[in-house]
Amino acid sequence: MKLGDSGPLRPPISLLDYLQQHGWKVVRDSGREEVAGLCPLHSETRPSFYVNRRKQVFYCHGCGRGGGLARLRRWLEGPRAEPRPVAENLMEQTYRFYQWHLPHSQEARTYLAARGIHDCQVIERMRIGYAPGACLRGYLTRLGYGRQTLLERGLTDPQGRDAFFRCLTFPLSEAANLYGRSLGQPLCRHRFLPGSKGGLYGWSQAMASPRVIVVEGLFDVAALWQAGWDEAVAALGSHLNHEQLAELCQTGPRVTYICFDADRNGSGQRAARHLSIQLHHAGVEALRVELPLGCDPARFFLSSASPGDFQRCLDRARP
Repeated sequence: MKLGDSGPLRPPISLLDYLQQHGWKVVRDSGREEVAGLCPLHSETRPSFYVNRRKQVFYCHGCGRGGGLARLRRWLEGPRAEPRPVAENLMEQTYRFYQWHLPHSQEARTYLAARGIHDCQVIERMRIGYAPGACLRGYLTRLGYGRQTLLERGLTDPQGRDAFFRCLTFPLSEAANLYGRSLGQPLCRHRFLPGSKGGLYGWSQAMASPRVIVVEGLFDVAALWQAGWDEAVAALGSHLNHEQLAELCQTGPRVTYICFDADRNGSGQRAARHLSIQLHHAGVEALRVELPLGCDPARFFLSSASPGDFQRCLDRARP
């Protein structure tokens, strides 16, 4: 070695070593690939933060965040001298508030059951909540958030009314956003907060899988997760943004199944063909899944289809 050399390059630190150097403790270790502990990104009392030793990825079933070492470093190290952004804390409080209300609303639970979503673990994993209305502003102002902050964030209207009144709510935690599905407004059934919807919903967990199933909506993801397809992700619509496309185009031997709605007007099918062409041009193996006319994945299972029926749809998928 020449004088002045800094020595041999050190091997890159593993995700688990990095966490343990920052005080993280393993609570459960099956002796296999995964270990679990308390999430370092949010407060919790039961371990929901999982680290995969071999794949070098993490996922928290509590706050929904996940990824690799670089992403964890950004969240943990960030600007250390500053508190976590007010918007992130505000949204976390909102998520928890709505989540608490879900089991207390018979109407919301009945609606979920009617859409075929019944698995408590999936409901907890997605942190599905319910906005009864007329109470979010009071709750958040008692925590110290001003009315102007709630208005600017889109959580309330100028009169202070809850923007997600009578909606089932689904946190989009990585984008600090929120999706609402109205229970009683057929002309305004879908609602997001202002700002980006972020990447593919569920990507942090699916990114290490050898295949990914892209669907349009969150009920579709929930139905597939219930049926055992943990690699399902949602685009939150039929047209992907740049971040979502970039995620699907990440290197690695992965097959992408596009399972959009089989709309009677053909819009979902056209969007699937367009996405398939985009992915093929980017060198990604993409296959289109055809469902019965008028079905999306959630309706497919609601119509008494079995996991075996869906697997046959995957087997018949074509470019």
